[in-house]
Amino acid sequence: MKKFLATLILILMLQAPSLADDIRDFQIEGMSLGDSLLDYFSEEEINDNRIKIYNDNTFLPSEFKNFPFFKIYDVLQIDYKSNNKKFIIHSISGIIYYKNDIKNCERKKNEIVDELSELFKNEKITDEGNRIHPSDEKSVITNVILDLGEKDGHFSDNVTVSCFDLSVESGFIDQLRIGIKTLEYDKWLFEKAYK
Repeated sequence: MKKFLATLILILMLQAPSLADDIRDFQIEGMSLGDSLLDYFSEEEINDNRIKIYNDNTFLPSEFKNFPFFKIYDVLQIDYKSNNKKFIIHSISGIIYYKNDIKNCERKKNEIVDELSELFKNEKITDEGNRIHPSDEKSVITNVILDLGEKDGHFSDNVTVSCFDLSVESGFIDQLRIGIKTLEYDKWLFEKAYK
């Protein structure tokens, strides 16, 4: 029931940004791209929750689990430039766990994508289908990307809705992710993060 309610709230929250001119108008748990992470967490909390998932350290991720102000998501993963003392947000992913329940994750992902398709009829929506996770060949990601705002060839400011069918060996739980990314972060993630 919690996941159904969370998805319903998520869909309702995505309606307001449909009138937005900029991806920075999207919010996940009240946070937007371009905000300082210091407005929501202390520097100590940011550093204590830093995780290592990339091979390149241009951007660093911190993962925040079950903070009291979270209304929808189990976890937030937030990425910021390693050399920025203000911890300006370049990527936010809201994560809802679907432990051993990838079918319901896919169902919710498809519902959200259908709603986004109705809200953003003039935007480019790309269904990438199934692909292998770049850091675990036994894990599979299904990705749908909505390109918004600034674009540079294949890359753009975007909203991504994904299901992660993660292997037992990865040590992670299957999950639905709603993410927003800047163009700069999107290019780095594809070109350098896992190299």
